[in-house]
Amino acid sequence: MDAPIMNGRRTWLRTLGLLALLLLLGGYGYFSWTRLVAQQHIRQIDWQGASIALNGIRLAHLSLLRQDAQGSLRLEAEGLQLGWRAFGPSPPFWQDMQIARLALDWRPVAERQPAAPSNISADLQALSSYLSSYLSMLPQRLQIDQLLAELPCARGRCSLQGTLRMLGNARTPAGLEAQLDLEGDDQLSWRAQVQGPPDALAVQMTLAVNGQQQLRLDSSLISSAKETLWLAELAAPDLSQAMALHRWLEQWLPSTSPPPPPAPSAATVAATWRLRLAPGSLDLGNLQNASGDIEARVSLSEPWSIPGIGRVQGQLALAVHATAGEWFAERLEGDLQLQPTSTAWLNALPPPLRADVLRLRMQSSGPLTAVPSSLTGRALPLAIELSSLGPVRFDLQGKAAVANAPPWAVELEDATLTATSEQLTLYDWKAHDLKAKLRLSAHLDSEQLRLDLATGSTLEAGDLQNGDLHLLGLSGELQGTHLIAQWPEGSAIAWQAAGQTGIRTERLEHAALQPQGWKWRGKFDADQDHVALDGRLSTDTSLQLMVQAHLRMDQRLHVTARLEELFLRAGNPLRQTFTNWPALLDLSNGRLNASARLDLAAIGQPPAIQLDLTGKGISGIYDRTEFSGLNTQLRLSLDQRRLSVELAQLDLEQANPGIPFGPLQLNGRYQASTIRPRLGRLLVRQAEAAVLGGKVRLGAKQWDLAEPILLFPLELQGLQLTRLFNIYPAEGLAGSGTLDGRLPLRLSANGIAIDHGQVYARPPGGRLRFDSERIRALGQSNPTMRLVAQSLQDFRFATLSSQVDYHPEGKLNLALRLEGQNPTIEQGRPIHLNVNLEEDIPSLLASLQLTDKVNETIKLRVQQRLLQRSTPAAPEEP
Repeated sequence: MDAPIMNGRRTWLRTLGLLALLLLLGGYGYFSWTRLVAQQHIRQIDWQGASIALNGIRLAHLSLLRQDAQGSLRLEAEGLQLGWRAFGPSPPFWQDMQIARLALDWRPVAERQPAAPSNISADLQALSSYLSSYLSMLPQRLQIDQLLAELPCARGRCSLQGTLRMLGNARTPAGLEAQLDLEGDDQLSWRAQVQGPPDALAVQMTLAVNGQQQLRLDSSLISSAKETLWLAELAAPDLSQAMALHRWLEQWLPSTSPPPPPAPSAATVAATWRLRLAPGSLDLGNLQNASGDIEARVSLSEPWSIPGIGRVQGQLALAVHATAGEWFAERLEGDLQLQPTSTAWLNALPPPLRADVLRLRMQSSGPLTAVPSSLTGRALPLAIELSSLGPVRFDLQGKAAVANAPPWAVELEDATLTATSEQLTLYDWKAHDLKAKLRLSAHLDSEQLRLDLATGSTLEAGDLQNGDLHLLGLSGELQGTHLIAQWPEGSAIAWQAAGQTGIRTERLEHAALQPQGWKWRGKFDADQDHVALDGRLSTDTSLQLMVQAHLRMDQRLHVTARLEELFLRAGNPLRQTFTNWPALLDLSNGRLNASARLDLAAIGQPPAIQLDLTGKGISGIYDRTEFSGLNTQLRLSLDQRRLSVELAQLDLEQANPGIPFGPLQLNGRYQASTIRPRLGRLLVRQAEAAVLGGKVRLGAKQWDLAEPILLFPLELQGLQLTRLFNIYPAEGLAGSGTLDGRLPLRLSANGIAIDHGQVYARPPGGRLRFDSERIRALGQSNPTMRLVAQSLQDFRFATLSSQVDYHPEGKLNLALRLEGQNPTIEQGRPIHLNVNLEEDIPSLLASLQLTDKVNETIKLRVQQRLLQRSTPAAPEEP
């Protein structure tokens, strides 16, 4: 019996020991669990359907609520299995966990409504701190078949769905696989592998969308007490699914203004970096203060739409170096093509200057000849090519220095810009075969632009037209031109340009000008408030004008022009320049000076014009009158209301319309309104001419040209009959005597007329001799005419008077009265003669001019006039 009793006692002792051990473990577990719940701020925990099996513990449902000052996290798990394998004595007790469904709901303390301003970065940072506190509790093996997460996002609340599988935890890293369901049918897969000890971790990560790998990262972190070395290689050989990833990220990332561009539909990205960091976490501040090198390359095989810019395509490579947070670009290469869209910067340009396609090529090159002090030690030399396609095609080639660290700046040296356009319409100007070649250097930064044009900068156009103005064979030189534009922060753009220009057109056509070549050479100065020109304008016919122009941006215009002294003996460029030059006026000698001034208050309003003209010793021909020794000073003024012509001096040495006269002095003024410029008021201060040894003068007076009939009372003083008979084409007529008189010259719409003018001889009279074969022949058949003929052979008159009437058609009627005697007839008895004479003055003057001494031009014009007068006018059609 002793043996069975002893065996029973041993069984009970073992059972009691096992129970004691279970009680001890249970107490320890309960104590540990209670401490864990308190440390993790777990406010509520419930489970249902607990069961124990050979492979572990199963829970049908588990709910947990964690709350602290930052917010609350609620977990709902279904189908939770905790395997016995790798069971541990401390949290986490189970190193093998499987969950059929896990729902996670994170709510920050200050939950925002969807319409409220987003601070998603703060929310994600709070969630990250929550998750980091759980990393030590994660098992070595975790599998979640269905993951549902409700998280704060940019639009308020967003859902996250997918699966999760993890091998290892923060202490024994291994791998992580996650799959997330994106919007629509898109799916994201993320895999990460971690190897090595904590001080030499190697991480490989891949990201795939819809089964297509989009990104791969191979990274290693080597840590020491002094620094952390981060080596990495990033590859994205095919970002064909980037749009799906972009749409998913948009709901999580904070909204920005303007919004970020959509992801490219086809692109490749490759980058490598080697960075030395301060010990600690990989946060943004630590990365900004890093030292090392980064190389990146991006290739866009299809256009990428960037809002506000356009569609970009091409390749770009960049290499940067950092020293203690100071970042510098060491290499920049690219070949990019841009198709601008309808954006603000493009619409600000006139339509003809908007490019359809822009292409930029750049690669590293040798250093610039002279680098500005602002780029010393931070200049990245590049060779650049920029070209465009559109109404205007241009190509820019040159060497540039780009600031490889903030503040950014670009220095351009020895660059050449060429531009061509077959047809260009800009504002009211139309150009064909436009070509430009500019040799330039420039500096551009965030505050200003400086541009300099060097010798060899040219501009050409086959033709240029604006309304009636047409320029053919236009060419220009732009050299020594400087442009400075500044835009201080918060201020409007201020710019200034100055330089030398030379422009020539082989042929200028305008209704007011004779077709010929023109040339301009001078300097200009311009800014945002005005444009000023100062230079010489000349023609192929040697007309020289010194021009100064000042145009304000408020549309005020001021122009002064000075005609360099013309020596008319060498030719008259005025006649060869202006189409409205009087056709019958020819100038052959003398000097001519002129200056003009134009003031315009606003575009579209009448200008104010002042013209000063000075002539010295001028000779020439007007119509059939030859003149010489003309000296004159004239000022013409025109404004919005009045026209004024001030004739300060007109001295004429001699003129010969058939009867020579001179010298002549004339002084006066004419004023009129611009509405009726021909119906003003004429003031004559002095008008006097020497003729036939005497004078013809017009007294000082003012006339209103609006009157239908104007009367000009001419006074004749001291005209010599001897000179009159010397030029009068009557055979055998001679005489002497001095004539005075008054001729009331009347001017009307019908022409010039004289009514009841008076001419009379001064006492004591004079002498007439008329010995003509025609008169003697007439007297043989008529006794009365015989007496007249005998008397006129030597008639000594005491009285000579005549009424003068002149008709607009050119007929002059003289009612001549003579009282005197002939000493050889009847012992000198008194003889009274009344003679009526009629003369065609235009024909008379024409006959007087048809001599061998007259100018050939005048002779030709006289012959043409006589031919016109002798040709009868064609009858009017009924």
